[in-house]
Amino acid sequence: MNNFTRTIALSALATICYTATQAQTRAYTVADAHSHNDYKNNIPFFRAYEKGFGSIEADVYAVNGQLIVAHSKKEITANHSLKKLYIDPLIEKFQRDPKRQLRLLIEIKEDHKAVLPLVIKELKPLEQYFSYPGNPGRLSIVMTGAVPPADEVNNYPDWISFDVDHLDGYTPNQWKKIGLVSYPISKYIKWNGKGVLNRDEIAKIKAGIDSVHQAGKMIRFWETPDTKSSWLALMRLGVDVIGTDKIEELGDFLNAQPTNTYVQPAPTTIYKPTYKTDGANKKVKNIILCIGDGMGLSQIYATYTANRGQLNIFQMQNIGFSITNAADAYITDSAAGATAIASGQKTNDRAIGVDPEGNPLKSLAVYSTDAGKKTADIVVCELTDATPAAFYAHQMERGSTTAIANDITSSSIDIFLGSGYKDFTQKINGLSPLDKMQQKGYTVIRSFNDFLNSPSKKILALVDDQETRPKMHGRGDYLPQAFNKVASTLKDEPNGFFVMIEGSQIDHGGHANNIKQVITENNDFDQMVGKALQFADEDGETLVIVTADHETGGLTLLDGSIKNGYVHGSFSTNDHTGTPVPVFAYGVHAGDFRGVYNNTEIFNKLLALIKGK
Repeated sequence: MNNFTRTIALSALATICYTATQAQTRAYTVADAHSHNDYKNNIPFFRAYEKGFGSIEADVYAVNGQLIVAHSKKEITANHSLKKLYIDPLIEKFQRDPKRQLRLLIEIKEDHKAVLPLVIKELKPLEQYFSYPGNPGRLSIVMTGAVPPADEVNNYPDWISFDVDHLDGYTPNQWKKIGLVSYPISKYIKWNGKGVLNRDEIAKIKAGIDSVHQAGKMIRFWETPDTKSSWLALMRLGVDVIGTDKIEELGDFLNAQPTNTYVQPAPTTIYKPTYKTDGANKKVKNIILCIGDGMGLSQIYATYTANRGQLNIFQMQNIGFSITNAADAYITDSAAGATAIASGQKTNDRAIGVDPEGNPLKSLAVYSTDAGKKTADIVVCELTDATPAAFYAHQMERGSTTAIANDITSSSIDIFLGSGYKDFTQKINGLSPLDKMQQKGYTVIRSFNDFLNSPSKKILALVDDQETRPKMHGRGDYLPQAFNKVASTLKDEPNGFFVMIEGSQIDHGGHANNIKQVITENNDFDQMVGKALQFADEDGETLVIVTADHETGGLTLLDGSIKNGYVHGSFSTNDHTGTPVPVFAYGVHAGDFRGVYNNTEIFNKLLALIKGK
């Protein structure tokens, strides 16, 4: 570095706030995206502009007094002028969108002395939008490629800046004309875009980035792999402009950043099991069936990562996998998935507690009542929703909420907790399900606090929807508290109990493609699991099962830090997938749940234990 550049760098370091640390922690958006070789895609300019890209590139030649966009001379055609493809559409768009900002990167393929006068002439209609020092407009014009030497850069208008691939050889006044520094990635590393960069590679490329930032300029790299792994690496390193030929893919990737990344503020504590009765081959008195709706292995590991490498579920040592397909579909919904677990038969999607022909099925809750056990159905959603309904209702269509609500009046389940009060107020022959449940001796409760404080052992708690709002919106410790209430109410029953308790809104996070919602809901569920493990240790006759009805969202974990509680995920769908889900077991007969099996086997294994076999 010569003396002029060193002076520039030191001055910039003292006056600007653009440090490498800040760059690494910045929030990237599509405004940081650059459409490389934009003119080569099937719809030049418009695809990148409409996606919100902050930077668009066009290569030009001077041909017969006009600028022609082409990558090489053999591609030159008269109808591909810069005016037609970029200038005219840009004028129209800027007139309609007074807030939009853009960087137009124009690459000089050859002969800057022929190209630059034409740039000055052809871009004049955009003059009112130009952005440059002392004139904060909306359009930055940056010339790249065969740019003029340092001693010529000040010969051109203030609104023209230049993109260069070196820091040396400029006076302070000349350096003001540099708008961007661009390097080939091969200047520092050779990388195919797969995996992660090692420490030495990071150090090399970071030194280059830092030198540009210290000189007060923005940096981009070209010839980079065009993959999610590469984009993430560049973002972690603090690169300012992320280039791509995959406009929609990078645009979607950056637009999803707010919902695809999450940092948990602080870890929650977990329970350390004693394992004294884990796998013991003796009679099971109590069964705690924990269903994480939509909870696949990726959702669990994302929560483990966010919680700094701690998870109650991962304390459970007996593990299997459940195959979740429905009778009529490769991918199950919650109705068929929960019915398979609750009643032991594969059924059609959308069916609740019936076989494919519509015949009612007997659930684990009913078998438990027959065995003299007390039962509970605890959820963080409407009680007429698929999973809770599968333990008491019998309908071919999960959307038949009035019929499902009425089915609750024939149930023997002792304690219900959920929302969806209105579903239970519809009168049939003059009586609503609420009326009938009260006649059967149930205490109808309308608030969560009243549920926690109720001395009754026959409860229909239909709390306000606000009390089952998402955890990230302030729900509180709903599931752990609900479990403690039910366990303390039923713990002294001579024949024990069967409890189904669902982490209902893990699924909601998957459908919404929101990693924060997935993790916060899963963490609430996991805290409840910790309470269940503690109960099993203290009781000595309890089996805890943790599983899911299906996976939701096709969650892939692209990046994370167990140390910092950071997770970066990507979803392949907003629906369920056919991926098998884990089954974790703890306590008496926990070893029975190892292996890979259909979800109906969870029913079969639990039924055998309920019957004392």
